[in-house]
Amino acid sequence: MKKVERSKAAVRKIEPAGNVHWGRMVTGETFITDEGRQKINDKFAPFTVDMETASIAHVYNVNRIPFISIRCITDTDACRGMCNFEENCAKASRVAKNITVDLLNELRG
Repeated sequence: MKKVERSKAAVRKIEPAGNVHWGRMVTGETFITDEGRQKINDKFAPFTVDMETASIAHVYNVNRIPFISIRCITDTDACRGMCNFEENCAKASRVAKNITVDLLNELRG
């Protein structure tokens, strides 16, 4: 079984709290605002945008180390901006930690 499929199966088995989605993610170097949002959507059609994942994935890829990103969304198109990030950061961090620990335990077992 491919690593992505194995990870998906493990996530389904652990049934994490919240919604789990798999999809394309793009990374930018700034917090995305309205001006850049449509351009990014038109060019890449991503499920989400963040500011860190591509650089981390690149390091893993160069070193031929398998990589999966677990991200919790702290702001959305409907509820966007830094204030939503600050408000949701602690909860998102807990959810990401729990999913990561559960996924690692499941993949190890």
